[in-house]
Amino acid sequence: MLSKYTFLTGAPGSRWSGVAQLLTDNFNYNKSDEGEERQYIHGEFTGHKGSYFGPGMELGEDFHRLEQSYFNNLRFQAMCNSAFADSNLPQTKMIKCHQFAYGLDWLKENVPNSNILLVKRPTDVSFDWWKEAGGWDITYPNYQWYLDDSHMQHYIDTEIKLADMFVKKYQQWEYLTEDWITEHFGTHSIEVSPTKYDDTQVCLITTDF
Repeated sequence: MLSKYTFLTGAPGSRWSGVAQLLTDNFNYNKSDEGEERQYIHGEFTGHKGSYFGPGMELGEDFHRLEQSYFNNLRFQAMCNSAFADSNLPQTKMIKCHQFAYGLDWLKENVPNSNILLVKRPTDVSFDWWKEAGGWDITYPNYQWYLDDSHMQHYIDTEIKLADMFVKKYQQWEYLTEDWITEHFGTHSIEVSPTKYDDTQVCLITTDF
């Protein structure tokens, strides 16, 4: 059965956006949330593409406190669906939010027939890459919730630690490779750059029900 959602989380600079694009471009994902107003170009590459959720973002202002905000998961799903021009397409929706790190258990326990995809790189590497990719000058999505460099470094470290705790309960981290993608998503023609993703770890965890 096709998963309803892939809830993607990774700290800023984790290359989570690159992972998202690899998957949505090559597998059966609903891409009706994409458009010129929802992209950020970094150098020759589309660094960010499609909807991003979370405090300060276009949608999901309260996604950093899921347990307190969503007693009814149908209202949460309605918020997720609102980003898609055609939300009724029979395809998986990629829902991207840094702050899902604070509500991973809620996602697992409350949204059926879905997956949680976690991406991480070391804290210092993530912060440096986020700054190199534009940092506070990134035009989409909005990073003002992180306040400044000092808070950004703290939040990156916190989000990684929360992801580590969650993964430890159910599975283990693996490095992003072509074989990993095949195992979890199916056959493909993706070529994973060994230099770009050599320090990128991933974990896919199925939600309950």
